[in-house]
Amino acid sequence: MTNLAVTHHTEARMRQRGFREADLALLLDTATPLADDAWLLTAADADREIARRKREIEHLQRLRGCKVVVSGDAIVTVCHMRPAAIKNALRRGRETL
Repeated sequence: MTNLAVTHHTEARMRQRGFREADLALLLDTATPLADDAWLLTAADADREIARRKREIEHLQRLRGCKVVVSGDAIVTVCHMRPAAIKNALRRGRETL
């Protein structure tokens, strides 16, 4: 969220109306500005953001189980890992922590 302060009045209204602080941040990031001091989340805004997040979810699903290896400031390799290899890598990784 931008550097806007939340007033006591806003906090009271948020509690009454079931809003969370994360809701304010999302609204300010995605809604259409109506004026310098007001934003409205239109149906088109919501549809756009839902579609964007669906693409992001699909992207994450495609990358599930991928491993990236870095050395210094360079990416050395990237690969898909089998479930057993993931389990072993996670176990070994936790042992070194």
